[in-house]
Amino acid sequence: MTMDGDYLSRALRAALAKTPASRRALAKAAKIDHTLLAHVLAGRRRATPALVRRIAAALAEWGTDCSAAASILRRALKRGV
Repeated sequence: MTMDGDYLSRALRAALAKTPASRRALAKAAKIDHTLLAHVLAGRRRATPALVRRIAAALAEWGTDCSAAASILRRALKRGV
């Protein structure tokens, strides 16, 4: 299946507009250069399927990690009450 780089770039910009994470931290988590991410977000480069997969995986991992951390805190609150 062929992916349109412009479509992927637009989808990436839309997704990252909804995340509170810094772009540099996200790039590090996705194991990509932060300047590549900056160029894609600025429209100077097109997103590739590989880039989008890496960012999606990093965001999903953060979501899982954050949910687990929140659960730890909720349990601690219940025990401390």
